[in-house]
Amino acid sequence: MNSSNPQHSSGRNTKRYSQLDVLRGITVLLAMLDHVKIQFVSDFHLFVPATRLATPCFIILFGAMIEIAYLAKFRAGADLPKIKHRIVTRFVTCWGLAILLSFVAVLSGNLGFQAGWQSVFGLAFGRFNEIFLIYAALFVILLAIWPVLSRYGSVPVLIIAAAGWLAQPWWGIILGEPTYASSFFLGYGPGYGPGLLPAMTFLGFGIAVGEFLTGRRGPAIAVAILVVACAVILSELSFGLMEAGRRFLANRWINHPGYFAVGIVAFAGMALTITAATKMRILAPTLDILARIGGQTLFVYAMGNLVLNALPQFDLPRVIGMPVALAFLIGLSLLALMGHARRNTAALGIPLWWSRTYARLLDSATQRLFQRRA
Repeated sequence: MNSSNPQHSSGRNTKRYSQLDVLRGITVLLAMLDHVKIQFVSDFHLFVPATRLATPCFIILFGAMIEIAYLAKFRAGADLPKIKHRIVTRFVTCWGLAILLSFVAVLSGNLGFQAGWQSVFGLAFGRFNEIFLIYAALFVILLAIWPVLSRYGSVPVLIIAAAGWLAQPWWGIILGEPTYASSFFLGYGPGYGPGLLPAMTFLGFGIAVGEFLTGRRGPAIAVAILVVACAVILSELSFGLMEAGRRFLANRWINHPGYFAVGIVAFAGMALTITAATKMRILAPTLDILARIGGQTLFVYAMGNLVLNALPQFDLPRVIGMPVALAFLIGLSLLALMGHARRNTAALGIPLWWSRTYARLLDSATQRLFQRRA
């Protein structure tokens, strides 16, 4: 997955990888496809096998970003307080958006008050805010393990992931009956998937991919993880193709290794396909559109889900619900492709007002959480 046509942003010595932008675009569209389906036509399941890949890809891409945007810059001599300040800023952004999504869902009646406040702490199932909550938690973990992370990269993350898998048989003895919180944080019991601890597998793989891209390491770690994932998938296929497919759809909610294996292999397959298509100049306009949408992932995911959470739950017939869902997704994509100025004009200046207001709130919250030291 070597970079092609990297763009260097002036003054920041930052290389941008076009394939990662394309993958971000595909991932956010898969996630939003699932969410508009839930909102407008919840009994339509044709795309579920594909949309089930969105969360694994989000976390793997997050890991690659950690290496490219933070670890590689630190090794190149970037100021550590500035890096930590940026990480805290991203934490505030992610957790703030998780809170905002739950708040809007409570106001619209899509979530009850108790489920709403519990969902911002990983104690109850929310509505479209879980990936922001996972990101926020991962930023906290990365800050906590920064000394070993900055020195050894993906290795300590994968050790944590392995320890989590080895601990799975013991959680029942230690904790007793599983709860939603135990599934969200530890991957123990049915409830939410991927749980935070087993999701370190995705994170470690993503950092290993990023290390290959930045040249810190060769592909050995990423390839080794991919080989193990393929072995897990082959063991699942021993149940038969249809049964393996059914198990994959159910495996997410019980944090089964098969779900993580499929996510890793699917990500690798998409990355290799995009790399080959880029080098062969196949589907260049489509890849360019996906990359541009990928560059606006935060806008697409945050704004799209805020609107969905503000709407009452619909239960439309498929013949109506699917066109409405697709129209919403297409409209959101077009807004992402407009660019900041045109999008602000089309939305009557609300995006500009929000960005300025949010910038002030973000700065205030970050300063409270992180006092920069000289």
